[in-house]
Amino acid sequence: MVVLTIDPARRLADALGVRVGNEPSEVVLPPELGATGTLHALMLDPKETFDRIVGRFAPTPYARDRIYQNHIYQHVSANLAGVQEYMAMERLYELASDGSWDCVVLDTPPTRHALDFLAAPDRMANLMDEGVMRWLVLPASRGGWRMIERGSEVLARVLERLVGHSTIADIAEFFTAFQALWEGFHERSVEVRRLLSAPSTRFFLVTTPAPAARAEARLFVEQLQQHKQPLAGFLLNRCIVGPKELELPDFGADPGTPHWAETVAALQVLPERQRARVAVQEQNIADLAKGTQSPVWRIPDLGEGVHDLAGVARLAVYMRPAVAV
Repeated sequence: MVVLTIDPARRLADALGVRVGNEPSEVVLPPELGATGTLHALMLDPKETFDRIVGRFAPTPYARDRIYQNHIYQHVSANLAGVQEYMAMERLYELASDGSWDCVVLDTPPTRHALDFLAAPDRMANLMDEGVMRWLVLPASRGGWRMIERGSEVLARVLERLVGHSTIADIAEFFTAFQALWEGFHERSVEVRRLLSAPSTRFFLVTTPAPAARAEARLFVEQLQQHKQPLAGFLLNRCIVGPKELELPDFGADPGTPHWAETVAALQVLPERQRARVAVQEQNIADLAKGTQSPVWRIPDLGEGVHDLAGVARLAVYMRPAVAV
């Protein structure tokens, strides 16, 4: 199995001891996990992934180097909004297609950002649409920036003042050089979209039963349903344990301690309050999973974060049994 993490918070990467890089490295599993097989992990490097795609689809080494050296490409490949999401999908496709792994796991950022990853293939495919491509390559044609420069001196001066003449030239050079790659990018975007909807693909939603997280999580579930992508279950962090975990001892007679009666009375109502909290939690879980018939893994609040493999091993105990809601 291999895990690809793209969460900039690095929690999973730190727990697994993974450094940023595009090649999987083996994770030494602690014996208490009782795991069989091997685990490898990697953390996405979007810039390196983009460079590799350009190298794959460029028709010649000259065309490849021309793109690498372009100032616009250097900025786009590292900073453009949406690049990380698409490159994550690209790297996921590479791992799923090379035949080396029985299972590939993609760890995304929180739910509100995970939606961007679901939409990334469609956005890239739309960008590579022939009509869009034809418009973008206008700067290199007689009808592009040259037409603007000749037909409207005022507009040309405004553009040059905003971005500079050299930047306009770099934009034209970028789209001209990139034109030969459109078809390859478009085809790969379609393949990635097909992978996300394949019968072998499953989505797990990691969230909490807190009301504040419910609306965001439901949006993610609805997006999966809209795209006909299978939800395999919910992993709910920081769940409240039931009152059986809070059985109180017999306090006996008042030993003469100040406020003894009030203290005992306060403690004795705790199980009932806990039952009430659990009831609210279970209603939130039912609302979250409504209409999905997906299993739920309840992971209790352990009172500490997960910072290493030992912490991951403690969580594994709660992820074996699952119940359907």
